Amino acid sequence: MSAVTGAEILLVGTPLQAGKLPGGVCPSLSNLTLGTSLRARGLAVDVLDPTVDLDAEHRDPKMVLAATVDAVLAARPAMVGISALSPTEGRFGAAIARALKQRAPLLPIVIGGVWAMAVPDRLLARCPEIDGVVVGPGEEGAAVLARHWLARPAEVPGLVWRRNGSLVHNTPAREPGPSAPLDLTLMRHPEAYDIFCWLTSRGCPYHCAFCTERLGSPRFSADPMSKVLHDVEAIRLMDRRWYLWVCDALFGASRQRLAQICDALKGAGVEFLAESRVDVLRPDDVPRLREAGCNMIYFGLEAVSRRSLVALDKIVDRPERHRRYVEGARALTEACLRHDVLPVFGVLNPVPGDEAADLAESLALVDELAAMATRLGPAAHGIAPCFHAFPLRFDAGAPYEQREGELAAAGVRWSEPPDPLFGDRYLTRASASIGPEQAQAFRAAVRARNSASPLVQRRLLRSFPRPYVEFDA
Repeated sequence: MSAVTGAEILLVGTPLQAGKLPGGVCPSLSNLTLGTSLRARGLAVDVLDPTVDLDAEHRDPKMVLAATVDAVLAARPAMVGISALSPTEGRFGAAIARALKQRAPLLPIVIGGVWAMAVPDRLLARCPEIDGVVVGPGEEGAAVLARHWLARPAEVPGLVWRRNGSLVHNTPAREPGPSAPLDLTLMRHPEAYDIFCWLTSRGCPYHCAFCTERLGSPRFSADPMSKVLHDVEAIRLMDRRWYLWVCDALFGASRQRLAQICDALKGAGVEFLAESRVDVLRPDDVPRLREAGCNMIYFGLEAVSRRSLVALDKIVDRPERHRRYVEGARALTEACLRHDVLPVFGVLNPVPGDEAADLAESLALVDELAAMATRLGPAAHGIAPCFHAFPLRFDAGAPYEQREGELAAAGVRWSEPPDPLFGDRYLTRASASIGPEQAQAFRAAVRARNSASPLVQRRLLRSFPRPYVEFDA
């Protein structure tokens, strides 16, 4: 591996599994975005992606960790930054911090990302090898760290750090700062990737009860179109044709902006996946998306009954909002099928307070959407809607965390992982009548409505990233 040495900050990504597992390889969007911002400020930054930058083909956690530590120390950075958007990435951050400090006790190590932002006190109490956690939009804090490392911790926006045995919480930045065009030279081996995650906006104006988006992006903001157009041109000029994952939390909210982005992507020769809401994206924008290269749209449907959607804070409790939500799901499904765009729906039922009628209402709409492909016949292009049935996860920092006492009093129960810091918690009992058995049966029924068509399966698998390597924390 050829290392760029002497960087003021080295951003290290969590390694993905290798071998014959399904799914593609993608770079860390967090590291590319942050690295781009730092370079735009004239700071020396490098990115290490153990998945593609290490010579070893193995994915044994101990060997991957040892090889990553060797690579970090060979790069001789002044500081190491790690992004942890989930407990899995947090475990890697803890493991590599421990291993690095054994060999380089004075090397500063700082962690960011929405999961770390939700648990900074617990993380620093558990992991003395981690020197600080940056909370809130990270660009401003990372810029100060890259200039001064930890010599002036009180000046770092959003830094949670130790002083005289106590934790200090610096005031976070309110905004992430101007978005710079992506610097794709941060990737050492761009040809090794199959999927490329990309953002054209930050945050989301909706505040769903299970979502942690606001921790890192408190406000919804769109990137300047000049930045978006630069990114598209840079992607077009790459030799590798990645599958583009447009992972905006709310793609298509502005029709004028959607048209501009689609016009740019249309000439880039890429295929892509986008994410949106059924009550935001307009069905008559689907043809433009397809012409631009979109072949899949993920909709977080989550639930169908008015009661369930209100419980999730997906909609306000007004009949017209509920009607718009359900009718949007129907209209978008038909528009997607007619234009050869695979519609994929996430379903979170059961949710707190659900009864049998709520589950039945969701399953009825799933049946209706699944039958639409048969009704359309050849006009559906051989594809059919797909449904991902997930158990509801209680993420640290999500609004649900603030309502646990209220939920518990109402009979809602959730799992407690063996490791409370680095484990995920899931809903186990939604109500007196909906427990684990009913939840499992409902999810199995939703999954049974999925198409077994090879065409559909190939399109789905192309968009899946490989799972992370699992490390012990």
